[in-house]
This record gives sequence, structure tokens and C-alpha cells, in this order.
Amino acid sequence: MEKLIAECDKHLARINHAYAKMAVFMPLDAAKYRVLGDDEVEHIDQFLFRFAKLQDAMGEKLFVLLLEFLQEENPKNKPFIDVLNRLEQLALLEDKNVWLELRKIRNNIAHQYEDEPQQAADALNAIYAAKSNLEKIYTSLRTGYIGFRDKK
Repeated sequence: MEKLIAECDKHLARINHAYAKMAVFMPLDAAKYRVLGDDEVEHIDQFLFRFAKLQDAMGEKLFVLLLEFLQEENPKNKPFIDVLNRLEQLALLEDKNVWLELRKIRNNIAHQYEDEPQQAADALNAIYAAKSNLEKIYTSLRTGYIGFRDKK
């Protein structure tokens, strides 16, 4: 669990670094999107890559490991929505719908094409704005884990 927390911390630090660099040119519109330079695209790429990595680490590992740590019964074999419901019941996840919305936003960015600048700009604006929700969910889980760990 400690190794996974360290991995997630690293992703979040990289997200925050890219987020700060992107603040100069965000939000985007079609005109701004068309003239992005190499440095701006590099910051966007880093942001999107780390956002996806943090989501994957949380959704595929952290949620289940946290429930295992809490000695919940067999969380690996539960449907994902049941895992989210249980985290919500334990007050480790404030609202599972926020997590599900983050997944939709991420999936939407995967379907955008560079030849559709307005749609690409809209998708980037949405995921950029969603960063605070991802960070809030991760921070809540991390804080919850540390609290339980330190009580043992």
C-alpha cells in the first residue's frame, strides 16, 4: 500500500506541475488550440498522461487495496460499482458519481481528434477543470488510509 501511495503522490505532483504550466494558456478555444506550440503541447501531454495514470492506479489498485486493508470481505471479486458504494459508505469517497464523471471526461478526451479544434479544446478544458475533483478524491482516500494505518 505504501508503494502505491508513493506512486499516486508522484502522479499527482506531475499533474500539478503540468497544471501550473498550462494555466498560462487555459482555457482553450478553437483558435488558441490551433496555435499551440511544442511546449504547450508537451505540458498538455504530461497532464493527460499523469491524469490517466493516477486514475488507473486509483481505480484498478487503490480502491481495492484500501478495502482489503480495512479487512472488507473479498473486495477483488466485487463489481466495481460495489467497491465505489462501499468506499462511499465508509466516507472515504464523498460521491461515487464524481468518480464516474471523471471516467467519462477521460474517455471523452480519448475520442477527440486534432482536426476538430473546438471539440478538442472543449475536452481539454473539461479535463483541466476536473483536476481538482481527482485530487480531492485521492487526498480523501490517502488521508483515510493514513488515519486507519496510524490507529493500528
